[in-house]
Amino acid sequence: MTGTPNVPREDGPTELVEGAEGEMIERLSGGTATVLLVWLIGVGALSTLLAAWLWIWVFTGERLGLSALFGGFGFYTALAGASGPCVLWLAGRAQGHSLGWFSWTAARIALVMVAIITVLIIVTTLVMAAAVPGPAIIPAAVAMVIAAVALSQIWAVATWAADRWIARARLDGAADEGGPQTS
Repeated sequence: MTGTPNVPREDGPTELVEGAEGEMIERLSGGTATVLLVWLIGVGALSTLLAAWLWIWVFTGERLGLSALFGGFGFYTALAGASGPCVLWLAGRAQGHSLGWFSWTAARIALVMVAIITVLIIVTTLVMAAAVPGPAIIPAAVAMVIAAVALSQIWAVATWAADRWIARARLDGAADEGGPQTS
């Protein structure tokens, strides 16, 4: 199936709608947006839960059970993890970025998340215990940085793949030999 370059399909993942000022704009269709959101949230939440589970197991020797997975810890960890790929999608969508760009941007997003968590740990320790965290926070932070950058590469590949799929599906089959395509 060959399509005309830069001409969106009529039945593709995007649709043309009238904007507030009367101009026609292209946006994701409802079905595509829903599938994309489920994909990004699922990849982010599941990968982050797995990373948190492994991190706690390595550093404390404790294996988290189902109560942690389906409790507050699991919910907030999944919520934080889901934000990574979603922010990455918003930063790079439909601009033709390479996998390298998605990888670099995902790593920077993950590093910001680690910085926020580290600051929260330090502030919480100061407030709750009226003490400065011990030197053990340094190897823990380094391990979080390494894990977060590795995890961010999963987000990068998943987001890049979704971006490429939407770009291909958007243009593929728009016209076959000069005419509109019918099903």
